[in-house]
Amino acid sequence: MKVLDILGRIDFVAPFRLAEEWDNVGLMVGDPQGEVRRLALTLDPLPEAVEEASRQGCQGLLTHHPLFFKPIRGLDLSSGGGQTVRAAVKAGITVLAAHTNWDKAKGGVSQVLAERLGLTGAVPLIPTEEGGGLGAVGDLPTPTREVLDILRKAWNLTWLDLYGQTDRETLRVALCGGSGGNLWPTALAARADLFVTADMRYHDLLDCTRSHLPVAVADHGEMESATLPELARRLAVPGELEVILLKGCPLTRGPLRVNT
Repeated sequence: MKVLDILGRIDFVAPFRLAEEWDNVGLMVGDPQGEVRRLALTLDPLPEAVEEASRQGCQGLLTHHPLFFKPIRGLDLSSGGGQTVRAAVKAGITVLAAHTNWDKAKGGVSQVLAERLGLTGAVPLIPTEEGGGLGAVGDLPTPTREVLDILRKAWNLTWLDLYGQTDRETLRVALCGGSGGNLWPTALAARADLFVTADMRYHDLLDCTRSHLPVAVADHGEMESATLPELARRLAVPGELEVILLKGCPLTRGPLRVNT
């Protein structure tokens, strides 16, 4: 399958038009006319990920986070994203990204997380016309103290921090995969009993909990990585394109906190 065809398939699953204006999605490194039979999928565009994709016989690498967020004026091949570019060119690996378009796609990041958590009646917190959107909210009739264990198991989390009261019995859970701390007022307006996200800033935590909405904060990489198997499944084309998940931290889950 040509890279152009893979881009078309990504666009079908997670339309590029849904990406935020500040985001960078699509082709990062490579030839649109290049051929890809096996595509590796992982969270971050690290040079180690490129090398692992090459070792596993892949011609392409799709990452959730883009290689570059901002325009660049120069490219130092010895550091940062330049290392990934050098590794990709050397190995002949095409690098692609599906970021906020996958976040907001119908059945995308937060909807996958909601399904894995077992939320009933889940709908996007901020819907789009296509049926997807940012975040999700639904019902989970479980005490707060118990839902933390459910969250850890459903998303394969190594840690989860809870802020606020934990004495509620029947939960309406709102969530946003990745950095969704600024959505807490939307979660509150949706009558959520618990908000789950990553990278929540101190003052957002303070304002949210003072508004009597408990917050569970997970690791950004772990939370989003839980959705990659579904993205791989939806992109694969039997007989034309095989999509594999790269294994091992930090290739799939980002940097992890060390508990001391």
